[in-house]
Amino acid sequence: MSSAGPIMLAEELQGGVKMFPVRASSVGTAALLGATQLLHCTFSRHGGALTVHFALEDAERHRMVATGSVEGTILFAVSTLARKLDSGARPFSTPNQDAVAAWGRGEFERAVTIDPDFGTAWFFWITQAAQSGKPEEAAALAERALERASLRTPLNKAQIQLTAALLRKDESARIAALTELARLAPHDTGAALGLAEIEHQRRRYSAATELYQRVLAQEPGNSTALNGLGYAEGENGNLNAAKKTLEAYGQSPDQANNALDSLGEVYFMNGQFTTAENYFLRASARDPNFLNGAPLMKAAYAHWLGGDLAGADAQIRKYLDLRAKQNDPLVVWREAVWQYATGRREQALATLAKAPPDQAANMERQRSVWRGEVHLPQDLNQLKMLYENTNPAVDGLLRTLYAAALARDGKAEEARALLKMWPLPEPAGDQALQSLMYPQFLALRKTLGVK
Repeated sequence: MSSAGPIMLAEELQGGVKMFPVRASSVGTAALLGATQLLHCTFSRHGGALTVHFALEDAERHRMVATGSVEGTILFAVSTLARKLDSGARPFSTPNQDAVAAWGRGEFERAVTIDPDFGTAWFFWITQAAQSGKPEEAAALAERALERASLRTPLNKAQIQLTAALLRKDESARIAALTELARLAPHDTGAALGLAEIEHQRRRYSAATELYQRVLAQEPGNSTALNGLGYAEGENGNLNAAKKTLEAYGQSPDQANNALDSLGEVYFMNGQFTTAENYFLRASARDPNFLNGAPLMKAAYAHWLGGDLAGADAQIRKYLDLRAKQNDPLVVWREAVWQYATGRREQALATLAKAPPDQAANMERQRSVWRGEVHLPQDLNQLKMLYENTNPAVDGLLRTLYAAALARDGKAEEARALLKMWPLPEPAGDQALQSLMYPQFLALRKTLGVK
């Protein structure tokens, strides 16, 4: 009862019309999760009868709003309690008491042998195999479970479909399962947040915004949703909404610096370089070592793109000095990349020559990139696929290469649309290639007349 009862109750309430259950280890944790009511339960057994005593507390007023008790088997007691809390509660995924007992003891194979349609037991068995480093076994179990047309319940089936999709790395099946979970359990923020992140990466910003907002309607303080929503709004050009959202995100515990950095990034992407620089510098002032000093580096790029290279050089020097204090072995390379990115190729090559001997291989690879000896993808379809599967906040080089391919294919308008949003300078992927981004991006904007 103590281990299985809360899971059973949560499953029966999930998808109900009145409430969404959240398991919490303490009242303090429940408050952080935004719980508005607290359910307290105790149980006892006299002879063969199980009695569950419950009290429902209003979390804000600290007042009990309902109390009572139920008697019977664990199945009967939990289901009765679920219906008392929400008349729309669903039956548990097995009516078999012996199957429940086996599942509650962790004997998942025995539980599905007793009741082959026991969806919760199948899901736990599959999860156990996956978490034990046996993905092939987990995938085979998921296939066996999903072959049962009478598998209970639709919610458990969708959970298993999602696990199977993740194991197979099947993105289409993952989206379908998340969509079904969001339909079956509209109060479950996990599925909606997963869909929001997918829509966000697909750059369907309006759909992503709606889903993030659905999550926040259930969990106003969900920091992942707040940050995602702020970026989606910023990438969609709605800076006022992004500012409001990211400032709210900054009120989350330990997120003040991250919010300033995120604000800097959304203003940077929209070409508001002075404002972006201000946010980056504020983040750096709060904690110079935040993200290893990356806000200082981004402030330098914002200052340069704002029209003052000399002032930007002074900014980047502060960043490089900080990295040197952090014993970063790539300080010389970072300086050379900055010089190359800002249009000073010969100076960059001269700086690379100053690198310590143990960095010789890395420096030579960087030279080969600048000499054009490293292959970059040019195929339009390949670049389209890579671009569409990259987070918009770190797609700068791929977006630039894709825009160039579109321009070569005579699709100048499509290319121009990709060049309106400015790429962020923080490296992602192959860092040696990232230094090519700004020279190519700026040249392409000039060629295509993007302002």
